Amino acid sequence: MSKISIITPVYNVSGYIGACLESIAAQTLSGIEVVLVDDHGSDGSVHNAKDFAEKHPEIEWKFTKTPLNSGPGAARNYGLTVAAGEYICFVDADDWIEPTFCEKLYNTAKSSNADMACCDIFFGAQVRRNPSTNNKKFFLRHFVSYFTTFIYRRTFLKENGIIFPDTHSAEDTCFLTCSLICAERIASVREPLYHYVIRPSSVSQKPDRQRASQRLASFEYLIDFAKKHGLYEKYPFELQLIRFKKGWLMSLKDRFIG
Repeated sequence: MSKISIITPVYNVSGYIGACLESIAAQTLSGIEVVLVDDHGSDGSVHNAKDFAEKHPEIEWKFTKTPLNSGPGAARNYGLTVAAGEYICFVDADDWIEPTFCEKLYNTAKSSNADMACCDIFFGAQVRRNPSTNNKKFFLRHFVSYFTTFIYRRTFLKENGIIFPDTHSAEDTCFLTCSLICAERIASVREPLYHYVIRPSSVSQKPDRQRASQRLASFEYLIDFAKKHGLYEKYPFELQLIRFKKGWLMSLKDRFIG
C-alpha cells in the first residue's frame, strides 16, 4: 500500500501542470501514488500529464476521468474511488508543493496517530498559517479553507462517508469542515510547504453570481452532514459561524459584487 495518494484534477491547466508534476516527482517520501483525474478540458493538459508520467516510471501513476466535465469537487471524488494510499492529499494542477511536503506531513501524522495533518501555505508571495490544531473549536472559529494543506487518513474518510458535495462552490470548505469535526486527532507542521498559485482564470477567481446558490447549497450539506453524524450539537456555534462567514457573506459578494 502506498503511503500517500496525491489526487489532482486536470482541467485546462497546460501552462501550470508541468511545474505541479515536477514538484510531485521531487518528493522526498518514497511510496507515493499520483491519481490524475481528467475532467474533460479543451487544452492539452492531460496529454502533457501522460507524457510526463511516461518519463517518470519510478512513480506510480493512475489516470481516471469523470464522465463529463463536472468541476473540481466531483473530480476529486472520482480520484478518491481509485486512490489506495494510507493517506490522501489533494494538489491542484496549477499549484505546487515543496519537496518535503509529503514526508513531513506523513511522518507527523504517523507519529501522532492522527486522522489529519496540516502545514502552512504560500498564498502567492504571502505566507499564511493555519490556526493551532490543539483546540478544535478554536481552529473551526478561525480557519481559512486551505484544505490542500492537509493529508487525510483514507480509512478515516471512508468510514465517515466524507466526500466533496455535488456543488460548484465552497465544496472544499465543506469537505475540510466535515473532516475536522469527525477527526479524533489532528497534527500540524508549522512551516509553509504548499504553494497556492493565484491566477485570474481559475474557477475561484471568476465572477459568477450563480455561485451564490451553489455556495449556500454546500453549507446546507455541511449542516445536514453534522446532524446525521451526531456532531451538530457539539459544534453548533462553530458550524453556524462558518455557514455565515463563508456561506451567506460570500454569497452576497458573489451575487452583488462578483
